[in-house]
Amino acid sequence: MNFSIEVEGAASPLNHVELARTLQSATSSQDHHKRQAAEQQLSSWQGHKDYHSTLQAVFLDHSLPREIRFLAIIQLKNGIDNCWRARTRGNVIQPPEKQIIRSNLLRGSLQERDTQLALHNAIVIAKIVRIDFPGEWPDVLDNLIAQLRALRDDDQSLSGALLILLRIVKELGTARLMRSQKALQDTTPVLVQALAEIYDAKTRLWLPFVTSGQGDETHAVAAMGNSLTTFRILRRLLIVGFEFPHRDEIVRQIWSFSQSQLGQLLNMADDKHPLIGKHLLQFTKLHINMASSHPASFASLPGSLELARSYWNLVAEFSIVFGQSEGIRQGSSSGEAKSRAEGPLFERLALKGLLLMRACIKMAHRPAQTIRYRSKEDTREQQEALAAIKSQLFSNDFVNQMVHIIITRLLVFRKADMDAWEEDPQEWELQEESQGNAYEWEVRPCAEKLFLDLLMHYKTLLLEPLIAYFATAQDPQASVTTKDAVYTTMGLAAALVERTPFDFDSVVKSVIVNDAVQAIPMCQILRRRIAILLSQWVPVKISLETSPVVYEIFRHFLNSNDPNNDIVVRITAARQFKAIVDDFGFDETRFAPHAPDVLRELINLVQTVEIDETKLAIIETLRALISRMDTGVTQFSDLIMDALPGIWSSAGELGYMMKQSVLTILLSLAAAMKADAQRYYHLVLPLIAEATQEGTEAYIYLIEEALDLWLNLLQNSQPPLSGELLSLAGVGIKQLTDQTDHVETCISIVGSYIALAPQTILEDQHRKPLLKSLLASLDTRGNEKITVTTRYIEMLFRLSHQLGGDQGFQLLMRDVVETGFLKHLLEGIRDAYEAHQTSGPKRKQSRLGAFSLGSYLTILSRIAVIDPSTFVEMLKTLGPIESVWGWLSAEWFSCFDSIAEPDRLKLNLLGITRLLELPQPMAGLSLGKLQDYLSMWTSVIVQIWDDDTPGHDALYDTDKIPPTQWDTHKDLVERELYATDIVRTVVAYPFVKERLQGLAQIVGEQTFQEWLSNVDKDVLVGFQGFENSFST
Repeated sequence: MNFSIEVEGAASPLNHVELARTLQSATSSQDHHKRQAAEQQLSSWQGHKDYHSTLQAVFLDHSLPREIRFLAIIQLKNGIDNCWRARTRGNVIQPPEKQIIRSNLLRGSLQERDTQLALHNAIVIAKIVRIDFPGEWPDVLDNLIAQLRALRDDDQSLSGALLILLRIVKELGTARLMRSQKALQDTTPVLVQALAEIYDAKTRLWLPFVTSGQGDETHAVAAMGNSLTTFRILRRLLIVGFEFPHRDEIVRQIWSFSQSQLGQLLNMADDKHPLIGKHLLQFTKLHINMASSHPASFASLPGSLELARSYWNLVAEFSIVFGQSEGIRQGSSSGEAKSRAEGPLFERLALKGLLLMRACIKMAHRPAQTIRYRSKEDTREQQEALAAIKSQLFSNDFVNQMVHIIITRLLVFRKADMDAWEEDPQEWELQEESQGNAYEWEVRPCAEKLFLDLLMHYKTLLLEPLIAYFATAQDPQASVTTKDAVYTTMGLAAALVERTPFDFDSVVKSVIVNDAVQAIPMCQILRRRIAILLSQWVPVKISLETSPVVYEIFRHFLNSNDPNNDIVVRITAARQFKAIVDDFGFDETRFAPHAPDVLRELINLVQTVEIDETKLAIIETLRALISRMDTGVTQFSDLIMDALPGIWSSAGELGYMMKQSVLTILLSLAAAMKADAQRYYHLVLPLIAEATQEGTEAYIYLIEEALDLWLNLLQNSQPPLSGELLSLAGVGIKQLTDQTDHVETCISIVGSYIALAPQTILEDQHRKPLLKSLLASLDTRGNEKITVTTRYIEMLFRLSHQLGGDQGFQLLMRDVVETGFLKHLLEGIRDAYEAHQTSGPKRKQSRLGAFSLGSYLTILSRIAVIDPSTFVEMLKTLGPIESVWGWLSAEWFSCFDSIAEPDRLKLNLLGITRLLELPQPMAGLSLGKLQDYLSMWTSVIVQIWDDDTPGHDALYDTDKIPPTQWDTHKDLVERELYATDIVRTVVAYPFVKERLQGLAQIVGEQTFQEWLSNVDKDVLVGFQGFENSFST
């Protein structure tokens, strides 16, 4: 049958044949347009009421090619995820179609000979069961049990049924709904009984074949596969299907059977029958899962104590040959996404034994707590069972035996490790360093974890033999591998034995320092281990007197001229040296003699290694060292800077993590060098320019580090700024205008340009973009951002007046009007005014918060303080001054009560008071607000009055802050502006009094007195009280 006809968009009707044709076009067509048309057709059919049931029909049609059926079941599986639940948005599968799909699901696996297709159909069934069981599909498990019993003698169909049940149990076992959990537990006893019968029948078929060759091999292998799947289901059901597994008789029977068959099959396992090994591993998973998930049940089940001892005996037997074992590795079988452990079965079983012993220690000493209700009887039963594990299993002799075997046999460096080291040194080093959860699939890391568990809970018992074992490192006849094991143990125990009589400093000076310089065969193993050992002990306990010895050891290990320092030794030393540098007790002075060699070797090593993860680790060590050395690193700046551009370029277009690290090193170096970093601008600024170029991948990954570096360079720069640095000003303004995620840094960058290069920033090309960027930042959320932005806006206004006088200031104010900056401020204030005129539940809400409103008025106050005439002319651009002044003055005076900062209060007082200097009509408008003025002056001056200095306010200060050696030029500029600010150079009351007298002269004394007579007497008395205080 040929289905090669092209599908034309959404014009085709949905039916079995058309769907099959479309699926074939989507899978096999080499023409991109045909594939695209097929995909569009499938998308258009998704809303059709019969689409998913027709997909199932195509899958069940065995006459169709496999690729069509495969895509059909994949599409159906995706449809279940997206459309099966009733509350799903979009194309929900309707109940009649759901019923059709459910009625055909089981035969999709039972009659399927293709294992992969059967698996995907089983996954579809499991997904539906998780949603519909027990509500819409209550009999699914009963039907499946019936099928299991009916198909016991048909291994092919039974395999499909077991596969379905396995996927269902996996799915329901992870369900969080109590309804699903209870439904599974209600059905579990029947399921377990049926599965136990099948397992018993199938093992009786294949055991005679394995032991004596009886029977047909094909049938035996099929039976073995089905028994394996059966037990995979059983072990899950025993864990998730019972709340108290040890109380159920069938669980106890299966538990006992698993122990006896574990011993039986252990003697039969060989390479000829790999499925036997898989059976053994399933038994171990059951035992470990029971100990982890149901520790009290594990302790109460028959033979568990003997089982734990048997596992340890297995570990002990394996430890004898551990040095010759090939090791376990993670691999991926063809067609499988999940990685699987591969390696000698004996080693994998020993690993399971170690994991079981860890679970036993946890249940004995750190039993899991639950919020679920437990009766007193249940609690007492659990406590007694766990106490039995603690007292009967972990006797002193048994614990000593375990520790002895671990530290003398399982922590040794194996030949397989050395072979892997020599085969690919850098890859092996990275794998050893980044093991993570390797204890779950590798013996030595698991043995290390078990050793730490034992040491934590039996420290008193183990301390003396451990210290005696440490002493064996002093034996001159000890082999390299023996010392490696001793140092491994010593490092693992560092945090637990540091408050004991053990003197690690003396070990370093008398033993380790000698081992570090030995040039004997395999000394690389010892050097690598010493580097790791020191990184474990130095953060815990090391004296200042010993630290130079440690620094010298690492300098020696990093020496590339020593032939015994191969790439693994040097990478390990570089990686572990970060722990030394990060230690609180790192002494820069004592390290100084070693710094040139260490820095040089670290830089050379970065350029030598090939693996990016390793490069990043070494760069991180370099960054930490530069940061800790602080200003002491400046003498090595040329060495560092010569290497960094090469590292940057070698990272390639996609090596952004490497480039991030380079930028962080540059940041640490710039922070240490301060103004001296200017001589490297020609190298650094192009990197910043590259990282801040919007629309590039570099921008996405590097912008944060680049902005931090840029800001640091700016803050430590000395004017005049270089042309390259000034050329980036426009980029900073653009970044601030866009209000990206890095607003705070961008505000500081733009503010630094305002302070350090005001002439440039006030040029025509920058003024308007700068005002727009500051306005955008002014409307951000967060009082801190608004405060900083307001401060830089004020600084810009003041510097424009200082540098350009009235003409320069007026030019900037013209741009303030033309860019809409002023209009935006006044519209916000007008909106707040209108909102404050309303009341009740339907009152209008202002778009400005109180803090933002205060900031807007502070900016206006700064303009008015500098040039009140220009300020009024700016107000006239929004309408008649009488109209604008009416609502502006009302909101301005009312806002004084919500301004908390004394500086802002006084600045607003000075700004609105300077308007009294202006002639008519402004003089008359101000006079109309005389009572508001007097009330405000009284309130503000009381708040800022200096009781210790009569006649002054607390903000008046003529003493300049003396400079310090740490001041940057930006600090000096800001301090000078602070000291010369009118807020600090004038006293508020005399300033007010002088302007009030001037107003009287402008409007005439008689007119002034007439207005003054209308002022509330209490307000007037309060203000006049300042005259008496000031005179006194």
